[in-house]
Amino acid sequence: MHKELGTKKILPLLIKFSIPSTIAILITMIYNITDRYFIGQYVGRDGLGALAIIFPITILITGLAMLFTMGGASAAGIKLGEKNKDGAEQVLGTAVFWITWTGGFMSLAVLLYMTPILEFLGATGNNINEAYIYNRYLIPFIIFQVAFISLNAFIRVEGNPMLSMKINLFGAGLNILLDYIFIAHMDMGVKGAAVGTAVASVIPTIYQIVYLSKSKVIALRLKNIRPNLVVMKRISDIGLGAFYNQLLNGITVYIMNIKLNAFGGDIAIAAVGIVMTMRNFMNISFIGFNQGRQPILSFNYGAGNYDRVKETYILSTKIVFIISAVLVFLIAGGANFVAGFFVNDSELIVLTSKALRLNLFLMFSTAVYFSTFNYYQAVGKGKKNKKLLIIRVFFLTIPLLYILPIFMGLNGVWLAVPIADTIAAVFAIYSMKGEFRELLNVK
Repeated sequence: MHKELGTKKILPLLIKFSIPSTIAILITMIYNITDRYFIGQYVGRDGLGALAIIFPITILITGLAMLFTMGGASAAGIKLGEKNKDGAEQVLGTAVFWITWTGGFMSLAVLLYMTPILEFLGATGNNINEAYIYNRYLIPFIIFQVAFISLNAFIRVEGNPMLSMKINLFGAGLNILLDYIFIAHMDMGVKGAAVGTAVASVIPTIYQIVYLSKSKVIALRLKNIRPNLVVMKRISDIGLGAFYNQLLNGITVYIMNIKLNAFGGDIAIAAVGIVMTMRNFMNISFIGFNQGRQPILSFNYGAGNYDRVKETYILSTKIVFIISAVLVFLIAGGANFVAGFFVNDSELIVLTSKALRLNLFLMFSTAVYFSTFNYYQAVGKGKKNKKLLIIRVFFLTIPLLYILPIFMGLNGVWLAVPIADTIAAVFAIYSMKGEFRELLNVK
C-alpha cells in the first residue's frame, strides 16, 4: 500500500492519510478534554488548577512521544522511499527500545521528586494535593503513553491510517467510559481521571505491538529491539526538534502560570487549564493533519520526487490554514459555551471566555508555523526546524510574556503567545522560500 505514496495524486493521498490522522489525534485530545470536563464538574477549581499546574509534565511526556513519532516515523518513511525495508524495521525496533528506557527513566524521576517538582511548577495549598494524587497514579504508565502515540505513527507509515484512527478511537472511548465510572459514579476525583487515562493507553499499546510484529511492510522484530546508536542518532536528528518544541512549550506554560498567578491569582490558573486545553485542541487538529501527510513527504523525499514534496507542502498548508480559521470562528465565537461546558462557576466562565478570545484569535498563524516546522521533520532536516523553534520561543514568546503584562496586565499574558506565533509564521514562510530553491537546485 505504501507504494501509492509515490504515484497517486496528492489531494486524494492527503485526504486518505491526513483525515484519519486528524480524527485520530483529535480523538486523543478527548483524553484531556474528558478529564477536564469530569474534574471541572465533580471536583471544581482546585482540580482544574491541579491539571494546569502539571500541564508542563504532560507536555514533556508528549514531547518524548513526538521525538519518536516524528523522528522515528519520518526516518522509517524515508527508508521505505529508498526501498530499504530492513532499514525501516531497524528504526522501528530501535524506537521501541528507547521508548521503554526513556519512559521508564522519566517515570522514576518524577515519582522520586514529585513534591519538589510540583512546588517548582507553582502548586499551592489549594491544588498541590490534587496534583500529587493525579501524578501518582498516571506517571508509572509513561512508557505506555509514549508508545501509544509513537507506534500509531509507524502504523500510518506502513500505509494504514484508518487502523491508526480506529486504535485512537478505541482508546478515547475507553477513557471516557472509565472517567464516567470512576469520577461520576465512584467519586474517585482526580485519582479516577488518572487511572482511566492510564488504562486507556495500556490496552491499545498491547494491540499495536502485536499488530506491528506481524506487519508485512515494517515489522517489529525482536532482533531489532536494541540500542542501535547510529539509528537512534538519525531518529534524534529528525525528532529532537519536536521534543524541544514540547519541552519549551512546557517552559512557556510554566512562565505563563507564574504571570497568571501574579496578575490574576488562582482563578486565572484555573482558567488557563481550559484555555490551554482548547489551544491544544486546535493545535492538534492541524498537527494531526501534518502528521498524516508525513508519510507522503518522507517517502517522496527519500525517492527524490521533489515536485510531489513541494506540492504536498503547499496544498496541506492551505488546508490547515482554512481549518484553523474555521476553528477560531467556532471556539472564539462560542467562548461562553465552551467555558460553561467545563465549569459551573460564573466568575470563572466570564474570565475564561475573555481569555479564550484573546489567546486563540490568531491561531491561523500558528497553523502556518507548524506546517513548516513539521515539514522539516518529515524530510529529515531537523536543524532548520530547531532554528524556527529558537526564534519562536526564545526571541518571541518568552520575552513577550515578560514585556506585555507590564503594559497590559492580565490581557498581556493571554496575548503573548498569539502575537509571538504570528511573527514566527512570517519567518517560517520566508524559510520555505529558501527550501523551495534548494529543491529546485537538487533537481
